[in-house]
Amino acid sequence: MTTSEIETTGPGTAREPEPMPGGLVAAGERARERVRESLGAAVGVDGAVRRPCSSRTLESALLLVLLRRRGGHPRQEQELAEFLAAPQAQVGGFDAALVQAVLHGRTVGTDVVGGELLAGFDHFTLARKRLLFDVYLAVAGAVPFQASMLRPYRAAASGADNTVTWIEMIMLSVRVLVAHGLGAGNQVDDGERERLLELLGSSRAPVWENYTAAHLLALLAVQEFAPGHPLVETGVAAVLACRNPDGGVPSMSNLDVFNTGPAGLALARAGADRALLHRMCDYLINQQMPDGGWTFAERMRHTDVDASSYAAACLAAVDPVRHREALLRAGGYFRGIAGRDGGFPTYMKGDPSEVGMTAGAVSALAWNGTDHGDLLDAAARWLLDAQHQDGTFERSWSLSEANTIWRATWALHSVPEATRTTLKARIADADAASHRFLAEAQNADGGWGYRPGDASDTTSTCYSLLALAAMGRRPQSDAVVRAGVTHLLSRQEPDGSFTALPDQVAPRPLLFDAPVFTDTWVLLALTGFDRDDTR
Repeated sequence: MTTSEIETTGPGTAREPEPMPGGLVAAGERARERVRESLGAAVGVDGAVRRPCSSRTLESALLLVLLRRRGGHPRQEQELAEFLAAPQAQVGGFDAALVQAVLHGRTVGTDVVGGELLAGFDHFTLARKRLLFDVYLAVAGAVPFQASMLRPYRAAASGADNTVTWIEMIMLSVRVLVAHGLGAGNQVDDGERERLLELLGSSRAPVWENYTAAHLLALLAVQEFAPGHPLVETGVAAVLACRNPDGGVPSMSNLDVFNTGPAGLALARAGADRALLHRMCDYLINQQMPDGGWTFAERMRHTDVDASSYAAACLAAVDPVRHREALLRAGGYFRGIAGRDGGFPTYMKGDPSEVGMTAGAVSALAWNGTDHGDLLDAAARWLLDAQHQDGTFERSWSLSEANTIWRATWALHSVPEATRTTLKARIADADAASHRFLAEAQNADGGWGYRPGDASDTTSTCYSLLALAAMGRRPQSDAVVRAGVTHLLSRQEPDGSFTALPDQVAPRPLLFDAPVFTDTWVLLALTGFDRDDTR
Protein backbone atom coordinates (compact mmCIF):
# COMPACT_ATOMS: atom_id res chain seq x y z
CA MET A 1 0.00 0.00 0.00
CA THR A 2 1.42 3.38 -0.94
CA THR A 3 1.00 6.58 1.02
CA SER A 4 -1.51 7.73 -1.60
CA GLU A 5 -3.79 4.87 -0.50
CA ILE A 6 -4.12 6.15 3.08
CA GLU A 7 -5.10 9.74 2.51
CA THR A 8 -7.59 11.13 5.00
CA THR A 9 -9.37 13.74 2.91
CA GLY A 10 -13.06 13.84 3.79
CA PRO A 11 -16.09 14.05 1.52
CA GLY A 12 -17.51 17.19 0.05
CA THR A 13 -17.60 19.13 -3.17
CA ALA A 14 -14.31 18.57 -4.95
CA ARG A 15 -12.03 21.47 -5.62
CA GLU A 16 -11.74 22.49 -9.26
CA PRO A 17 -8.59 20.63 -10.35
CA GLU A 18 -5.56 22.52 -11.47
CA PRO A 19 -4.77 22.14 -15.18
CA MET A 20 -2.39 19.24 -15.75
CA PRO A 21 0.78 19.64 -17.82
CA GLY A 22 0.01 18.72 -21.37
CA GLY A 23 -3.72 18.64 -20.68
CA LEU A 24 -5.97 16.13 -19.03
CA VAL A 25 -6.69 14.23 -22.24
CA ALA A 26 -3.03 13.73 -23.12
CA ALA A 27 -2.18 12.65 -19.58
CA GLY A 28 -5.05 10.17 -19.64
CA GLU A 29 -3.93 8.72 -22.94
CA ARG A 30 -0.41 8.18 -21.65
CA ALA A 31 -1.65 6.50 -18.51
CA ARG A 32 -4.07 4.35 -20.45
CA GLU A 33 -1.35 3.12 -22.77
CA ARG A 34 0.85 2.11 -19.85
CA VAL A 35 -1.99 0.22 -18.15
CA ARG A 36 -3.04 -1.43 -21.40
CA GLU A 37 0.49 -2.72 -21.90
CA SER A 38 0.65 -3.96 -18.31
CA LEU A 39 -2.69 -5.76 -18.47
CA GLY A 40 -1.93 -7.19 -21.90
CA ALA A 41 1.33 -8.60 -20.56
CA ALA A 42 -0.67 -10.52 -17.95
CA VAL A 43 -2.39 -12.54 -20.69
CA GLY A 44 -0.83 -15.95 -21.17
CA VAL A 45 -0.26 -17.78 -24.43
CA ASP A 46 -3.53 -19.64 -23.85
CA GLY A 47 -5.45 -16.37 -23.44
CA ALA A 48 -5.93 -16.63 -19.67
CA VAL A 49 -5.03 -13.91 -17.18
CA ARG A 50 -3.14 -16.00 -14.66
CA ARG A 51 -2.47 -13.84 -11.64
CA PRO A 52 -2.80 -15.13 -8.05
CA CYS A 53 -4.85 -13.78 -5.20
CA SER A 54 -2.93 -12.29 -2.31
CA SER A 55 -2.37 -14.29 0.86
CA ARG A 56 -5.03 -14.00 3.54
CA THR A 57 -5.00 -14.46 7.30
CA LEU A 58 -7.94 -16.88 7.55
CA GLU A 59 -6.58 -19.55 5.23
CA SER A 60 -3.03 -19.17 6.51
CA ALA A 61 -4.19 -19.63 10.12
CA LEU A 62 -6.31 -22.68 9.24
CA LEU A 63 -3.41 -24.33 7.41
CA LEU A 64 -1.07 -23.68 10.33
CA VAL A 65 -3.57 -25.33 12.71
CA LEU A 66 -3.85 -28.33 10.39
CA LEU A 67 -0.10 -28.75 9.92
CA ARG A 68 0.48 -28.62 13.67
CA ARG A 69 -2.10 -31.35 14.19
CA ARG A 70 -0.52 -33.54 11.54
CA GLY A 71 3.17 -32.80 12.09
CA GLY A 72 5.94 -33.21 9.56
CA HIS A 73 6.06 -29.71 8.06
CA PRO A 74 8.21 -27.59 10.42
CA ARG A 75 9.55 -25.28 7.69
CA GLN A 76 6.10 -24.52 6.30
CA GLU A 77 4.78 -23.96 9.83
CA GLN A 78 7.53 -21.42 10.45
CA GLU A 79 6.83 -19.61 7.17
CA LEU A 80 3.11 -19.43 7.92
CA ALA A 81 3.83 -18.11 11.40
CA GLU A 82 6.11 -15.42 9.97
CA PHE A 83 3.41 -14.35 7.52
CA LEU A 84 0.80 -14.19 10.27
CA ALA A 85 3.11 -12.22 12.57
CA ALA A 86 3.34 -9.36 10.05
CA PRO A 87 1.18 -6.29 10.82
CA GLN A 88 -0.75 -6.56 7.55
CA ALA A 89 -2.10 -9.95 8.64
CA GLN A 90 -3.74 -8.42 11.74
CA VAL A 91 -5.54 -5.38 10.40
CA GLY A 92 -9.09 -6.16 11.56
CA GLY A 93 -10.36 -7.59 14.83
CA PHE A 94 -11.29 -10.95 13.29
CA ASP A 95 -7.87 -11.42 11.70
CA ALA A 96 -6.09 -10.26 14.85
CA ALA A 97 -8.08 -12.73 16.95
CA LEU A 98 -7.09 -15.60 14.63
CA VAL A 99 -3.42 -14.62 14.73
CA GLN A 100 -3.25 -14.11 18.49
CA ALA A 101 -4.86 -17.51 19.00
CA VAL A 102 -2.67 -19.55 16.66
CA LEU A 103 0.60 -17.77 17.46
CA HIS A 104 0.20 -17.02 21.16
CA GLY A 105 -2.71 -19.14 22.41
CA ARG A 106 -4.72 -16.07 23.37
CA THR A 107 -8.50 -16.02 23.44
CA VAL A 108 -10.58 -13.03 22.42
CA GLY A 109 -12.81 -11.31 24.96
CA THR A 110 -15.05 -9.38 22.59
CA ASP A 111 -17.50 -10.37 19.89
CA VAL A 112 -15.36 -9.60 16.85
CA VAL A 113 -17.81 -11.42 14.56
CA GLY A 114 -21.11 -9.83 15.51
CA GLY A 115 -19.66 -6.57 16.78
CA GLU A 116 -17.31 -5.90 13.87
CA LEU A 117 -17.10 -8.33 10.96
CA LEU A 118 -20.85 -8.80 10.49
CA ALA A 119 -21.96 -5.45 11.88
CA GLY A 120 -24.38 -3.99 9.37
CA PHE A 121 -24.30 -7.15 7.25
CA ASP A 122 -27.82 -7.42 5.85
CA HIS A 123 -28.04 -10.56 3.76
CA PHE A 124 -30.08 -13.75 3.69
CA THR A 125 -26.94 -15.74 4.61
CA LEU A 126 -26.38 -13.88 7.91
CA ALA A 127 -27.15 -16.80 10.26
CA ARG A 128 -24.90 -19.17 8.34
CA LYS A 129 -22.10 -16.59 8.20
CA ARG A 130 -22.34 -16.01 11.94
CA LEU A 131 -21.96 -19.71 12.65
CA LEU A 132 -19.15 -20.16 10.13
CA PHE A 133 -16.98 -17.31 11.41
CA ASP A 134 -17.54 -18.34 15.03
CA VAL A 135 -16.37 -21.85 14.13
CA TYR A 136 -13.28 -20.48 12.36
CA LEU A 137 -12.37 -18.72 15.60
CA ALA A 138 -13.06 -21.83 17.66
CA VAL A 139 -10.89 -24.01 15.42
CA ALA A 140 -8.05 -21.51 15.88
CA GLY A 141 -8.58 -21.51 19.66
CA ALA A 142 -9.73 -17.90 19.89
CA VAL A 143 -13.12 -18.81 21.38
CA PRO A 144 -14.52 -22.01 22.90
CA PHE A 145 -16.85 -24.33 21.05
CA GLN A 146 -20.45 -23.88 22.14
CA ALA A 147 -23.28 -26.41 22.11
CA SER A 148 -25.35 -23.91 20.11
CA MET A 149 -22.90 -24.34 17.22
CA LEU A 150 -23.90 -27.99 16.71
CA ARG A 151 -26.53 -27.92 13.99
CA PRO A 152 -28.37 -30.79 12.29
CA TYR A 153 -26.98 -32.01 9.00
CA ARG A 154 -28.96 -31.01 5.92
CA ALA A 155 -28.08 -32.44 2.52
CA ALA A 156 -27.96 -30.07 -0.43
CA ALA A 157 -30.79 -30.19 -2.95
CA SER A 158 -30.29 -32.90 -5.53
CA GLY A 159 -31.14 -33.34 -9.18
CA ALA A 160 -29.38 -30.27 -10.60
CA ASP A 161 -25.99 -30.14 -12.26
CA ASN A 162 -25.26 -26.82 -10.56
CA THR A 163 -26.24 -27.68 -6.99
CA VAL A 164 -24.03 -25.56 -4.73
CA THR A 165 -22.42 -28.41 -2.85
CA TRP A 166 -19.89 -26.13 -1.20
CA ILE A 167 -22.60 -25.03 1.23
CA GLU A 168 -23.27 -28.65 2.13
CA MET A 169 -19.58 -29.44 2.53
CA ILE A 170 -18.89 -26.42 4.70
CA MET A 171 -21.86 -27.02 6.97
CA LEU A 172 -21.08 -30.73 7.28
CA SER A 173 -17.46 -29.86 8.13
CA VAL A 174 -18.71 -27.39 10.73
CA ARG A 175 -20.89 -30.09 12.28
CA VAL A 176 -17.99 -32.54 12.55
CA LEU A 177 -15.60 -29.95 13.98
CA VAL A 178 -18.08 -28.67 16.55
CA ALA A 179 -19.04 -32.17 17.65
CA HIS A 180 -15.41 -33.17 18.18
CA GLY A 181 -14.62 -29.80 19.74
CA LEU A 182 -17.34 -30.46 22.32
CA GLY A 183 -16.06 -33.98 22.92
CA ALA A 184 -19.20 -35.38 21.31
CA GLY A 185 -17.85 -36.91 18.12
CA ASN A 186 -20.28 -39.80 18.48
CA GLN A 187 -23.10 -37.43 17.51
CA VAL A 188 -21.78 -37.56 13.93
CA ASP A 189 -22.89 -40.79 12.30
CA ASP A 190 -21.15 -42.96 9.70
CA GLY A 191 -23.35 -41.63 6.90
CA GLU A 192 -22.32 -38.06 7.62
CA ARG A 193 -18.64 -38.97 7.68
CA GLU A 194 -18.97 -40.90 4.43
CA ARG A 195 -20.79 -37.99 2.79
CA LEU A 196 -18.05 -35.56 3.84
CA LEU A 197 -15.41 -37.81 2.30
CA GLU A 198 -17.50 -38.11 -0.85
CA LEU A 199 -17.80 -34.34 -1.14
CA LEU A 200 -14.13 -33.76 -0.40
CA GLY A 201 -13.15 -36.16 -3.18
CA SER A 202 -15.56 -34.70 -5.75
CA SER A 203 -13.54 -31.70 -6.94
CA ARG A 204 -11.65 -31.75 -10.23
CA ALA A 205 -9.37 -28.98 -8.97
CA PRO A 206 -6.49 -29.83 -6.60
CA VAL A 207 -7.87 -27.37 -4.05
CA TRP A 208 -11.56 -28.14 -3.64
CA GLU A 209 -13.48 -25.93 -6.12
CA ASN A 210 -10.50 -23.53 -5.79
CA TYR A 211 -12.12 -22.44 -2.51
CA THR A 212 -9.23 -22.67 -0.07
CA ALA A 213 -11.10 -21.99 3.18
CA ALA A 214 -13.77 -24.60 2.42
CA HIS A 215 -11.09 -27.15 1.54
CA LEU A 216 -9.15 -26.49 4.75
CA LEU A 217 -12.28 -26.69 6.87
CA ALA A 218 -13.11 -30.09 5.38
CA LEU A 219 -9.52 -31.31 5.84
CA LEU A 220 -9.61 -30.26 9.50
CA ALA A 221 -12.90 -32.12 9.93
CA VAL A 222 -11.66 -35.33 8.32
CA GLN A 223 -8.49 -35.06 10.40
CA GLU A 224 -10.72 -35.54 13.46
CA PHE A 225 -12.02 -38.98 12.46
CA ALA A 226 -9.72 -40.27 9.67
CA PRO A 227 -6.33 -38.53 9.93
CA GLY A 228 -4.68 -41.16 7.76
CA HIS A 229 -7.12 -40.86 4.88
CA PRO A 230 -5.39 -40.22 1.50
CA LEU A 231 -7.66 -37.22 0.84
CA VAL A 232 -6.13 -35.42 3.81
CA GLU A 233 -2.59 -36.01 2.62
CA THR A 234 -3.31 -34.97 -0.98
CA GLY A 235 -5.38 -32.04 0.22
CA VAL A 236 -2.61 -30.70 2.43
CA ALA A 237 -0.15 -31.05 -0.45
CA ALA A 238 -2.49 -29.13 -2.77
CA VAL A 239 -2.84 -26.20 -0.37
CA LEU A 240 0.88 -26.11 0.31
CA ALA A 241 1.51 -26.03 -3.45
CA CYS A 242 -0.60 -22.90 -3.95
CA ARG A 243 1.04 -20.80 -1.25
CA ASN A 244 2.42 -17.43 -2.25
CA PRO A 245 6.08 -16.39 -1.97
CA ASP A 246 5.29 -14.49 1.26
CA GLY A 247 4.54 -17.83 2.92
CA GLY A 248 0.81 -17.21 3.24
CA VAL A 249 -2.15 -18.95 1.65
CA PRO A 250 -4.28 -17.23 -1.02
CA SER A 251 -8.01 -16.86 -0.51
CA MET A 252 -8.70 -18.51 -3.87
CA SER A 253 -6.25 -20.98 -5.36
CA ASN A 254 -7.29 -20.04 -8.90
CA LEU A 255 -9.29 -17.11 -10.25
CA ASP A 256 -8.20 -17.26 -13.87
CA VAL A 257 -11.61 -17.37 -15.56
CA PHE A 258 -12.96 -14.47 -13.53
CA ASN A 259 -9.73 -12.52 -14.08
CA THR A 260 -9.96 -12.97 -17.85
CA GLY A 261 -13.54 -11.77 -18.40
CA PRO A 262 -13.29 -8.17 -17.13
CA ALA A 263 -9.67 -7.89 -18.31
CA GLY A 264 -10.78 -8.79 -21.83
CA LEU A 265 -13.61 -6.27 -21.63
CA ALA A 266 -11.18 -3.55 -20.56
CA LEU A 267 -8.64 -4.43 -23.25
CA ALA A 268 -11.37 -4.51 -25.90
CA ARG A 269 -12.54 -1.03 -24.95
CA ALA A 270 -8.93 0.16 -24.97
CA GLY A 271 -8.41 -1.05 -28.54
CA ALA A 272 -5.95 -3.85 -27.75
CA ASP A 273 -4.51 -6.11 -30.44
CA ARG A 274 -7.26 -8.20 -32.03
CA ALA A 275 -5.22 -11.38 -31.95
CA LEU A 276 -4.75 -10.94 -28.20
CA LEU A 277 -8.46 -10.37 -27.71
CA HIS A 278 -9.39 -13.39 -29.81
CA ARG A 279 -7.01 -15.52 -27.78
CA MET A 280 -8.70 -14.38 -24.57
CA CYS A 281 -12.15 -15.05 -25.98
CA ASP A 282 -11.15 -18.49 -27.22
CA TYR A 283 -9.97 -19.28 -23.71
CA LEU A 284 -13.28 -18.13 -22.25
CA ILE A 285 -15.27 -20.16 -24.75
CA ASN A 286 -13.22 -23.23 -23.89
CA GLN A 287 -14.10 -22.65 -20.25
CA GLN A 288 -17.85 -22.30 -20.87
CA MET A 289 -19.80 -24.92 -18.96
CA PRO A 290 -22.55 -27.19 -20.32
CA ASP A 291 -25.26 -24.97 -18.79
CA GLY A 292 -23.94 -21.99 -20.78
CA GLY A 293 -22.43 -20.18 -17.80
CA TRP A 294 -18.93 -19.84 -16.43
CA THR A 295 -17.23 -20.72 -13.17
CA PHE A 296 -14.85 -18.26 -11.53
CA ALA A 297 -11.90 -20.60 -12.03
CA GLU A 298 -10.77 -23.65 -13.94
CA ARG A 299 -11.80 -27.23 -13.22
CA MET A 300 -14.84 -26.23 -11.21
CA ARG A 301 -18.44 -27.33 -11.17
CA HIS A 302 -20.39 -24.32 -9.94
CA THR A 303 -21.21 -21.61 -12.44
CA ASP A 304 -22.23 -18.20 -11.15
CA VAL A 305 -23.87 -15.11 -12.60
CA ASP A 306 -20.95 -12.80 -11.80
CA ALA A 307 -18.26 -14.73 -13.66
CA SER A 308 -20.73 -15.49 -16.46
CA SER A 309 -21.70 -11.83 -16.86
CA TYR A 310 -18.14 -10.61 -17.32
CA ALA A 311 -17.22 -13.48 -19.66
CA ALA A 312 -20.25 -12.91 -21.87
CA ALA A 313 -19.78 -9.13 -21.84
CA CYS A 314 -16.20 -9.65 -22.98
CA LEU A 315 -17.25 -11.91 -25.87
CA ALA A 316 -19.90 -9.44 -26.98
CA ALA A 317 -17.54 -6.46 -26.75
CA VAL A 318 -14.85 -8.14 -28.84
CA ASP A 319 -17.03 -9.61 -31.59
CA PRO A 320 -20.66 -10.70 -31.08
CA VAL A 321 -20.80 -12.25 -34.55
CA ARG A 322 -17.69 -14.38 -34.11
CA HIS A 323 -18.85 -15.47 -30.67
CA ARG A 324 -22.55 -15.77 -31.42
CA GLU A 325 -22.87 -19.47 -30.58
CA ALA A 326 -21.25 -19.08 -27.16
CA LEU A 327 -23.31 -15.97 -26.46
CA LEU A 328 -26.53 -17.77 -27.34
CA ARG A 329 -25.62 -20.54 -24.89
CA ALA A 330 -24.91 -17.87 -22.28
CA GLY A 331 -28.32 -16.37 -22.97
CA GLY A 332 -29.88 -19.72 -22.18
CA TYR A 333 -27.99 -19.80 -18.88
CA PHE A 334 -29.19 -16.35 -17.84
CA ARG A 335 -32.76 -17.10 -18.88
CA GLY A 336 -32.67 -20.29 -16.84
CA ILE A 337 -31.48 -18.66 -13.62
CA ALA A 338 -33.52 -15.43 -13.75
CA GLY A 339 -35.83 -14.88 -10.80
CA ARG A 340 -39.57 -14.40 -11.01
CA ASP A 341 -39.12 -10.87 -9.66
CA GLY A 342 -37.03 -9.90 -12.70
CA GLY A 343 -33.70 -9.95 -10.87
CA PHE A 344 -30.86 -12.45 -10.85
CA PRO A 345 -29.23 -14.34 -7.97
CA THR A 346 -25.56 -15.25 -7.72
CA TYR A 347 -25.62 -19.03 -7.77
CA MET A 348 -28.99 -20.74 -7.74
CA LYS A 349 -32.38 -20.08 -9.29
CA GLY A 350 -34.76 -19.24 -6.48
CA ASP A 351 -32.17 -17.52 -4.29
CA PRO A 352 -32.81 -13.82 -3.60
CA SER A 353 -31.95 -11.49 -6.47
CA GLU A 354 -28.95 -9.19 -6.06
CA VAL A 355 -28.20 -5.84 -7.66
CA GLY A 356 -24.69 -6.62 -8.88
CA MET A 357 -25.77 -9.91 -10.43
CA THR A 358 -28.87 -8.43 -12.05
CA ALA A 359 -26.93 -5.53 -13.50
CA GLY A 360 -24.20 -7.85 -14.75
CA ALA A 361 -26.71 -10.12 -16.45
CA VAL A 362 -28.33 -7.15 -18.20
CA SER A 363 -24.97 -5.89 -19.44
CA ALA A 364 -24.12 -9.36 -20.74
CA LEU A 365 -27.47 -9.84 -22.54
CA ALA A 366 -27.70 -6.35 -24.02
CA TRP A 367 -25.98 -7.37 -27.26
CA ASN A 368 -29.15 -9.32 -28.15
CA GLY A 369 -32.02 -7.16 -27.01
CA THR A 370 -34.29 -8.62 -29.65
CA ASP A 371 -34.28 -12.11 -28.15
CA HIS A 372 -33.99 -11.04 -24.52
CA GLY A 373 -36.14 -7.92 -24.44
CA ASP A 374 -38.48 -9.43 -21.86
CA LEU A 375 -35.63 -10.31 -19.48
CA LEU A 376 -33.96 -6.95 -19.92
CA ASP A 377 -37.16 -4.99 -19.35
CA ALA A 378 -38.01 -6.92 -16.18
CA ALA A 379 -34.45 -6.64 -14.87
CA ALA A 380 -34.35 -2.88 -15.53
CA ARG A 381 -37.55 -2.40 -13.56
CA TRP A 382 -36.18 -4.53 -10.73
CA LEU A 383 -32.98 -2.45 -10.62
CA LEU A 384 -34.92 0.80 -10.52
CA ASP A 385 -37.06 -0.53 -7.68
CA ALA A 386 -33.90 -1.63 -5.83
CA GLN A 387 -32.29 1.82 -5.78
CA HIS A 388 -32.17 3.51 -2.39
CA GLN A 389 -33.48 7.02 -1.98
CA ASP A 390 -29.95 8.40 -1.68
CA GLY A 391 -28.97 7.01 -5.10
CA THR A 392 -27.10 3.95 -3.84
CA PHE A 393 -27.88 0.24 -4.09
CA GLU A 394 -27.04 -2.76 -1.93
CA ARG A 395 -23.28 -3.34 -2.02
CA SER A 396 -23.49 -7.15 -2.18
CA TRP A 397 -20.07 -8.52 -3.24
CA SER A 398 -18.25 -5.19 -2.89
CA LEU A 399 -17.30 -2.88 -0.04
CA SER A 400 -17.61 0.14 -2.30
CA GLU A 401 -20.93 1.93 -2.67
CA ALA A 402 -19.87 2.93 -6.18
CA ASN A 403 -19.55 -0.65 -7.46
CA THR A 404 -23.24 -1.41 -7.76
CA ILE A 405 -23.99 2.19 -8.76
CA TRP A 406 -21.71 1.66 -11.74
CA ARG A 407 -23.05 -1.77 -12.62
CA ALA A 408 -26.69 -0.71 -12.32
CA THR A 409 -26.14 2.47 -14.33
CA TRP A 410 -24.26 0.57 -17.03
CA ALA A 411 -27.15 -1.91 -17.19
CA LEU A 412 -29.89 0.71 -17.31
CA HIS A 413 -28.20 2.43 -20.23
CA SER A 414 -27.65 -0.89 -22.03
CA VAL A 415 -31.26 -2.07 -22.29
CA PRO A 416 -33.05 -1.97 -25.66
CA GLU A 417 -34.35 1.34 -26.94
CA ALA A 418 -37.96 0.35 -26.32
CA THR A 419 -37.27 -0.18 -22.61
CA ARG A 420 -35.15 2.96 -22.37
CA THR A 421 -37.98 4.95 -23.91
CA THR A 422 -40.64 3.48 -21.64
CA LEU A 423 -38.50 3.96 -18.54
CA LYS A 424 -36.86 7.21 -19.65
CA ALA A 425 -38.11 9.31 -16.75
CA ARG A 426 -37.28 6.69 -14.12
CA ILE A 427 -33.77 6.14 -15.54
CA ALA A 428 -33.19 9.89 -15.57
CA ASP A 429 -34.29 10.12 -11.94
CA ALA A 430 -32.02 7.20 -11.03
CA ASP A 431 -29.09 8.88 -12.78
CA ALA A 432 -29.77 12.15 -10.98
CA ALA A 433 -29.92 10.46 -7.57
CA SER A 434 -26.70 8.51 -8.16
CA HIS A 435 -24.91 11.57 -9.56
CA ARG A 436 -25.99 13.57 -6.53
CA PHE A 437 -24.66 10.87 -4.21
CA LEU A 438 -21.34 10.64 -6.04
CA ALA A 439 -20.93 14.42 -6.12
CA GLU A 440 -21.57 14.67 -2.39
CA ALA A 441 -19.39 11.65 -1.56
CA GLN A 442 -16.44 12.88 -3.62
CA ASN A 443 -13.49 13.80 -1.44
CA ALA A 444 -11.74 17.14 -1.69
CA ASP A 445 -8.83 15.42 -3.44
CA GLY A 446 -11.21 14.40 -6.26
CA GLY A 447 -11.37 10.69 -5.42
CA TRP A 448 -13.85 8.43 -3.69
CA GLY A 449 -13.63 5.95 -0.82
CA TYR A 450 -15.61 2.82 -0.08
CA ARG A 451 -18.28 4.92 1.62
CA PRO A 452 -18.71 8.66 2.28
CA GLY A 453 -16.09 9.74 4.79
CA ASP A 454 -13.60 7.03 3.83
CA ALA A 455 -10.25 7.99 2.33
CA SER A 456 -10.03 7.95 -1.44
CA ASP A 457 -8.99 4.65 -2.95
CA THR A 458 -8.19 3.75 -6.53
CA THR A 459 -10.87 1.10 -7.02
CA SER A 460 -13.76 3.16 -5.67
CA THR A 461 -12.61 6.08 -7.80
CA CYS A 462 -12.66 3.85 -10.88
CA TYR A 463 -16.16 2.57 -10.12
CA SER A 464 -17.41 6.12 -9.60
CA LEU A 465 -15.94 7.33 -12.87
CA LEU A 466 -17.43 4.34 -14.69
CA ALA A 467 -20.86 5.16 -13.26
CA LEU A 468 -20.57 8.77 -14.36
CA ALA A 469 -19.42 7.71 -17.82
CA ALA A 470 -22.41 5.39 -18.16
CA MET A 471 -24.67 8.34 -17.36
CA GLY A 472 -23.12 10.24 -20.26
CA ARG A 473 -21.12 12.61 -18.07
CA ARG A 474 -17.86 13.78 -19.60
CA PRO A 475 -14.74 15.55 -18.22
CA GLN A 476 -15.19 18.44 -20.62
CA SER A 477 -18.52 19.43 -19.09
CA ASP A 478 -18.66 17.91 -15.60
CA ALA A 479 -16.39 19.20 -12.84
CA VAL A 480 -17.02 16.09 -10.71
CA VAL A 481 -15.74 13.86 -13.52
CA ARG A 482 -12.82 16.16 -14.26
CA ALA A 483 -11.69 16.15 -10.64
CA GLY A 484 -12.11 12.36 -10.47
CA VAL A 485 -10.02 11.71 -13.56
CA THR A 486 -7.33 14.07 -12.30
CA HIS A 487 -7.25 12.25 -8.98
CA LEU A 488 -7.06 8.84 -10.63
CA LEU A 489 -4.12 9.91 -12.78
CA SER A 490 -2.36 11.23 -9.68
CA ARG A 491 -2.40 7.67 -8.29
CA GLN A 492 -0.15 6.32 -11.00
CA GLU A 493 3.29 5.36 -9.77
CA PRO A 494 6.48 6.44 -11.60
CA ASP A 495 6.74 2.98 -13.15
CA GLY A 496 3.25 3.36 -14.62
CA SER A 497 1.52 1.02 -12.18
CA PHE A 498 -1.46 1.66 -9.92
CA THR A 499 -2.10 0.22 -6.48
CA ALA A 500 -5.46 -0.27 -4.84
CA LEU A 501 -7.11 -1.45 -1.67
CA PRO A 502 -8.82 -4.86 -1.96
CA ASP A 503 -12.52 -4.75 -2.68
CA GLN A 504 -13.83 -8.23 -3.49
CA VAL A 505 -15.46 -10.18 -0.66
CA ALA A 506 -15.75 -13.96 -0.20
CA PRO A 507 -16.94 -15.46 1.98
CA ARG A 508 -18.94 -12.29 2.42
CA PRO A 509 -18.06 -9.90 3.99
CA LEU A 510 -14.41 -11.03 4.32
CA LEU A 511 -12.07 -9.21 1.94
CA PHE A 512 -9.90 -10.95 -0.60
CA ASP A 513 -7.39 -9.25 -2.84
CA ALA A 514 -6.80 -10.02 -6.52
CA PRO A 515 -4.20 -7.39 -7.50
CA VAL A 516 -4.68 -7.80 -11.27
CA PHE A 517 -8.13 -6.23 -10.89
CA THR A 518 -6.46 -2.88 -10.26
CA ASP A 519 -5.25 -2.60 -13.86
CA THR A 520 -8.62 -3.85 -15.09
CA TRP A 521 -10.72 -1.26 -13.27
CA VAL A 522 -8.27 1.55 -14.05
CA LEU A 523 -8.24 0.71 -17.75
CA LEU A 524 -12.03 0.51 -17.85
CA ALA A 525 -12.26 3.89 -16.12
CA LEU A 526 -9.73 5.53 -18.43
CA THR A 527 -11.60 4.31 -21.51
CA GLY A 528 -15.06 4.95 -20.12
CA PHE A 529 -15.41 8.40 -21.63
CA ASP A 530 -14.25 7.51 -25.14
CA ARG A 531 -17.38 6.34 -26.92
CA ASP A 532 -21.07 5.92 -26.30
CA ASP A 533 -20.79 2.16 -26.87
CA THR A 534 -18.86 1.81 -23.60
CA ARG A 535 -22.10 2.50 -21.78
